[in-house]
Parts: sequence; structure tokens; C-alpha cells
Amino acid sequence: MALVESALTFNTSGAIGYPALHKHIIELCMPALVVKKLLPEFPLPAGKSATFVKENGSRAAAISQVGEGAEVPMDFTPYQTFTVVPYKKGLRERISRENIEDLYIPVIENQLRRLARRMAYTIDKDCMTVIDSAAGTSNAATGKSMGSTGTEFTVAGTAGSKDILTAKAAVESYNFIADSLLLNPINARDVMYLPQFALYAQYGEQPSGMQNGMVGSIYGLTTYVSNVVPVGVAYVLSTGPNLSASYSPLGFFVIKRPLMSDVEIKQEFDSVDVTLTTRYSPVIVCGEAIAKISGLNTS
Repeated sequence: MALVESALTFNTSGAIGYPALHKHIIELCMPALVVKKLLPEFPLPAGKSATFVKENGSRAAAISQVGEGAEVPMDFTPYQTFTVVPYKKGLRERISRENIEDLYIPVIENQLRRLARRMAYTIDKDCMTVIDSAAGTSNAATGKSMGSTGTEFTVAGTAGSKDILTAKAAVESYNFIADSLLLNPINARDVMYLPQFALYAQYGEQPSGMQNGMVGSIYGLTTYVSNVVPVGVAYVLSTGPNLSASYSPLGFFVIKRPLMSDVEIKQEFDSVDVTLTTRYSPVIVCGEAIAKISGLNTS
């Protein structure tokens, strides 16, 4: 099944008197969301928990031959359920009236950017934590790659081409289509240092610069770089597409309260409080779609 990346839902009811400010804060959050985009949103309009279903057991697709006069076998697919309860995260920024009156606009802008960045980092970090905990397979990096001359070489502490392909094969052994690679900036640096990737990045279609977000493709894997990815570890995963046509999504981002902003005049402090709150819970329902590569450089 194909899952569509989505931005974070937001609600303007809490900032009805300041719609432009609310819109601005949400826009500041959006570019920083990297890992969260891998999990489609699951709105929870009623109740305090959400239950998900996934196929359990064998993913065999072939049908056995039936002998003459024999009973035709019955296909029965067992299902497994997961229940999650959204939790609340919030952050508040206090801006004094003196700052509003005296400081340049970019200073106020920086305060709002910091608020938005911290909220976006928290959301992405929570998504990354569940991905790491649910990884179905894990392999220590060998640092081995195959050179253009057919000679194997090793760069210790690096996710070599063989390591990436080993993780990709682990995901695909479950009939999933591996489509994403998650890297910390330090480990992305080491991968791009490798000759087979450095040359392509410099002279091919992919950008050679490093920044948080999507940076190109390696072996058909859309490569994402983010500081929320643990340093020393890389992840190859499938967001849901599979060859057996089973209902096996990677996971969901359950959202009970959309990201809301509230602006309150605090007369006793002669200040303005800007508050961001949201209730959500990321959940992984198919750990087999995640392969971890460990033992990479940490600096």
C-alpha cells in the first residue's frame, strides 16, 4: 500500500484573535519535520485511545495445488491489534512588552522560531524513538564497499554500500519495498565521503550539500538527514509498499489535539505569552519494515 506524506495538522481556534501569528508559527514548524513525514496522520476525533490492526503470521502469497477430490484449503489471515493513547506536549514563550517596544523585529522573530523549532524537534524525536524501538532487524556495520574495479575496500565506522544493501535486503525479505534511509548528519557525512556516493553526488543529479531534510537517493532509497536520528545508527525502512498486497503500514501518527497556538496578555508581568500545545502519539505497527545499522562513527 502507498502512504502519502502529510504535513502536521493545525487548529486556529486557540489563536482566533491572532490568525497571522498562528499561521506564522505553524509555517516555522513545517520545514523541521523530517521523520514525522514518514508516518501518515490518524485523527482521533472521539475517545482517548486508538486501536490499529495489522496482518500477523506468514506473508506467503502462493497457493498450493489441490488434488482431485481433495478439500480446497481455507485461507485464514490472523490479525493483531495495537492500542495507543495520545499524550500532551506543550511549550510557552514569554515576550515582555519592553522587548516588543524596544527590540528589532528579527529578535521577536527569533523567539518565535526557537519556540517552533523546539516543538518540531520534540515531535520528530518522539517519532524517531518509536522507530528505533520497533526495528525488526539490526546489523553491525562492516564499512565494506565494492569499488568500481571490483575490489572490496573497508572504511571503519561507515555505512558502506554492503551495509546499506544488507539492511535493504532484510526489509525486502519480508516482501516490503524499502524506500527510505535515515541518517544523522555525522553518519551522512561519512556515507557521502565514500567514492561511489561522492562522485554521484558531485556529478550526478543529487545535491552534494548536507542539510536536515531530504538530500537525494542512494540505491533507490530516499535519504533523509536529521539531528533527531541517533548518531552512530542508520535506518533503512519501508513506509508501507509491499509485494504481497498485505495491509502492513509502517505506522501512524495519532493526533488527538492538533497543534494549537494561544496568545495571552499577562498584565501582571506586562508581557505576552505565546503557547503551543498538541496531543499525539506516534506508533509503529510493522517492525519488520525497519532495519537498523549500528556501530557507525559518533563524531
